[in-house]
Amino acid sequence: MEVLTYTEVEGVEGEAGDFRVTLAGKPRYIIEDKCTGCGTCAEYCPVHYPDRYNQEISKNKAVHIYFSQAIPLIAYIDESCLYLKEKKCRICEGVCRNDAIDFSQKEERLEMKVAAVILSPGYEPFDPAVKGDYGYGKFENVVTSLDFERLLCATGPYEGEILRASDGRHPKKIAWIQCVGSRRVTAGDNSYCSAVCCSYTQKQVILTKDHDSEAECVVFHNDIRSYGKDFEPYFQRTEQLPDVRFIRSYVSVTREVPETKNLVVRYSTPDDGVKEEEFDMVVLSVGLNPPEDYRGIAEIFDIELESHGFCRTSSTDPVETGKPGIFVSGAFQGPMDIPESVFSASGACSRCGELIDYRRGRLTRERLYPAETDVSGQEPRVGVFVCHCGANIGRVVDVPSTVEYALSLPNVVYAQEQLFSCATNSAKEITDMIKEKNLNRVIVAACSPRTLEPLFRDTLREAGLNQYFLEMANIREHDSWVHSKEPKEATTKAKDIIRMSVARACFLEPLEEIDLPVNKDALVVGGGIAGMTCALSIANQGHHVHLVEKEAELGGTARRIQYTLEGLDVQQYLK
Repeated sequence: MEVLTYTEVEGVEGEAGDFRVTLAGKPRYIIEDKCTGCGTCAEYCPVHYPDRYNQEISKNKAVHIYFSQAIPLIAYIDESCLYLKEKKCRICEGVCRNDAIDFSQKEERLEMKVAAVILSPGYEPFDPAVKGDYGYGKFENVVTSLDFERLLCATGPYEGEILRASDGRHPKKIAWIQCVGSRRVTAGDNSYCSAVCCSYTQKQVILTKDHDSEAECVVFHNDIRSYGKDFEPYFQRTEQLPDVRFIRSYVSVTREVPETKNLVVRYSTPDDGVKEEEFDMVVLSVGLNPPEDYRGIAEIFDIELESHGFCRTSSTDPVETGKPGIFVSGAFQGPMDIPESVFSASGACSRCGELIDYRRGRLTRERLYPAETDVSGQEPRVGVFVCHCGANIGRVVDVPSTVEYALSLPNVVYAQEQLFSCATNSAKEITDMIKEKNLNRVIVAACSPRTLEPLFRDTLREAGLNQYFLEMANIREHDSWVHSKEPKEATTKAKDIIRMSVARACFLEPLEEIDLPVNKDALVVGGGIAGMTCALSIANQGHHVHLVEKEAELGGTARRIQYTLEGLDVQQYLK
């Protein structure tokens, strides 16, 4: 996989199976192969400007890494740089130990040939400043849901603390206003439902109560649309929290109290009529708009847009655009949440796989690793890396104390804490420490091995250590998440888990993996439209498929439907 960041598509020519794409790579003014992501350049940079990643709540430097888990973990210099604007400064050149700064870089034109294209440009959040009845941009303590998301995050402007912009105080009473920019036909609004706002608001309420159990949370809504899998129980869980209210009403933020900077919200209920209530902070649950340059995207790729500006797709294939060979996934199809975005991406990839089946495997390259060091005759030298996981672990478990405890355990020769052990720079740090400290066992005390164990095993292989000398201690799902209200006990448990992991690691033996033949046939159970579509896609990629249906004929429920709302003749489509 080749990742091209800081790059835009300028033109597309050709047809399915043979597209010629022109790309414009913007200059980073950083030599990517030399940058290690150490951050020294940002430390010395004198320019401060609003940080776009943190919703411009905090400041950033002209040279910086976009965020701590960015891929690639490489700095870039943006247009606020003094040298780029006024030919002054260049301090970063002098402090970079790897000579990675290069102000001579120019925009590059790249051309490539591809068989298929997937459009995933995302979305643009609705701007509530266009609606004067919310006070956004006018009152300091009115924030959007994305602003609030950054306040909740450990890498956010206040390191996970929810603070008011006006006085830096913790808000004790917060209002959420739903459907901002959605489900209205008034000027400046969108008539469609943005699909995600109800659920992300519930998540924010739960996290707010985790931060401050005494906080009062009020959600003003039109109605709650929690229609995703397990979303209704999630809503019920939120609704049952103490000091949480859900009020069905349209609202407006009428004024700011000058002395306190609190906000007065006006709303109405069938029982009490029009009321006003004062809040420390108001969060606007903004909806989803099409991506900023949706018309330009449509022009470049020669695709059609629907009335709201999202990509028009086939009524029988939601990832298929009007242009053969060009597919769409994610919120450019229309507002959708993360699970649905992943589903659509998988579907788009499957359609691409059908187009490029004839090329499958021809560009495969085996990844090369350093030769493994034989440590079989050595005494165990254990390294322990304890992850904060942002605030998921660090807000509950006393990580510094846990690291200090790990160092006292037998055979542990090195221990350290990391903000995100899964970040690119942290993984490289583990690799470097294995080499520097001559470690032959590694403990990563972090989250579940279900998702990240392959990453950390790969980290050991990069250091020339057998990947099975890794032991993961789950101090998130098994500890901080289930004991979030008992930090002292959670810290004790984290130490116990790490102690057991260290003891087990000392008995680990190197293992070798072997290749086995794989049966590439697939079984699809269910012969409705979904099952038939799945079976056809797999078959079109060159694999044998067994389609099993319990009824006498295929079609499932679709056999009882005549037409869709769009006018599709379902029976004809089945044939």
